[in-house]
Amino acid sequence: MRKQIYIDKEALAVLSLAKAELLSPVTRLMNKEEMEQVNRDSMYEGKSFPCPLLLNPSGKRNKEVLKSLKKHELIDLVTEGEVVGELKVDSTFNIDLDVRIRKLTGGDFSAHDLPSLTARMGDIAISGEYKLKENPQLDYFKKLHSTITSLNAKNITGFFIRAEPLHRVHEKILREALMNTDILVIFLLKPYKKSFIDYDLRLRCVEFFIDGYLQKERVVVIPIDDTYLYAGQNKMALNAIVAKNYGCTKIITGEHNPGLGVYYKDRQIHSILDELKGIDIDFEIISEFVYCDTCRTIVSTKVCPHGHHHHISYNSESFIEFFKLGLLPPAMFVRQQISAIMLSHIFPNRFKKLNRFYYDMMTSKGIVQEAPEEEFYLKLMQLYQTTSLT
Repeated sequence: MRKQIYIDKEALAVLSLAKAELLSPVTRLMNKEEMEQVNRDSMYEGKSFPCPLLLNPSGKRNKEVLKSLKKHELIDLVTEGEVVGELKVDSTFNIDLDVRIRKLTGGDFSAHDLPSLTARMGDIAISGEYKLKENPQLDYFKKLHSTITSLNAKNITGFFIRAEPLHRVHEKILREALMNTDILVIFLLKPYKKSFIDYDLRLRCVEFFIDGYLQKERVVVIPIDDTYLYAGQNKMALNAIVAKNYGCTKIITGEHNPGLGVYYKDRQIHSILDELKGIDIDFEIISEFVYCDTCRTIVSTKVCPHGHHHHISYNSESFIEFFKLGLLPPAMFVRQQISAIMLSHIFPNRFKKLNRFYYDMMTSKGIVQEAPEEEFYLKLMQLYQTTSLT
């Protein structure tokens, strides 16, 4: 029986990216010499790469196995009790966990759950060629390139988004991006920590907007596992690398994205983008959008002549509070159909016993029928918008 190394889903997701060549030029686990080189100058084969690609799982059992391995030995990779792949051992070596954490976060220790990050890592790494039984990233890659071929697309724009929740500014950005590109790739971030708005619900809302309000044949949604590899200031560099390897020619991001790592040097503004080398992809940094109560629409802060006291920011955390309380956010913030989808999911069967209430308050076609939860929210929003005729 083969020896086994136990890895979590985050590590498996990272291995999948590398095996699909979406982290290229890094396509395999690094050995000690490669690790030291990347630790020293954040470069690999002449291109920027922010941190070494290592497999150093935690756990007493893993450590015992890692210490016992010999070169060319074949071992199983196991996730949640299932063999997900195999690895042919090239070498094992000790690592400095403090250096590992610093490189993973880009020195931004506030940007990640450090206790969780530390707990999942051991101080022995393993390198070697590996195979995976399944790799969903290859399926998404084929889907995108099939679309590129069918449309003969030259300009492909990527946008990394959580859509937690999908609000009006997101919609504006997506529309304007699609106006200036052949294909828009929405990289929908899929976290591994528990979130109030789960990934499937966010995907459903994004797909609703695409199906109803965009030219959907020119839009591709790709889930991106938001793993430990994307901690801190490394996020923007890795977004660029992944987008480029998927086939994007440009990525867009907001000017207040913390991943930009904005800083001043020689009286000029710089960001992490100025430090990237060998990654041939364009960047578009978009300005902040707000709702102006004088313009009465969504505007860029760079062109609106009215002061900040007229502006309402699109703060996702504030919108989440509406949903936690079971309230419909104003439609100027979140599209009412999306709010209805979300509330009916978050509070299932909320109005199961309120059919009489529904028919007392809502207009109907004269036929008694059970109304879906989403319809209740939509008609409730219509009542909020109704005004007196006197």
